[in-house]
Amino acid sequence: MAYCQIYENPDATPEAFERVNAHVRASGPFPPEGQLLIIAGPAEPGWRVITVWDSENACERFDGERLEPALRETGVRVDRMTRKFYEVHTLVAGDLTGTPQKV
Repeated sequence: MAYCQIYENPDATPEAFERVNAHVRASGPFPPEGQLLIIAGPAEPGWRVITVWDSENACERFDGERLEPALRETGVRVDRMTRKFYEVHTLVAGDLTGTPQKV
């Protein structure tokens, strides 16, 4: 079953997200093993990141091995960051690449 994680950080900025993202990309394969989708954007206030994984185990492994070290190394404040989890009942997506499709 797919697994969704939502991070909201009222102290984060687009620049902080880019620093963390660069660190994560430098630390291993991207997208990380098991990650199906990532969506990031502004929240009021701060920044929100939504990820969908093929399993809870893949998500937890990524958090412990790559995300948490990236947050520490880049100095992103996490004391007010919240994290929510959901089992995904339904996941439907069209072409997420934006590539024109042949008709």
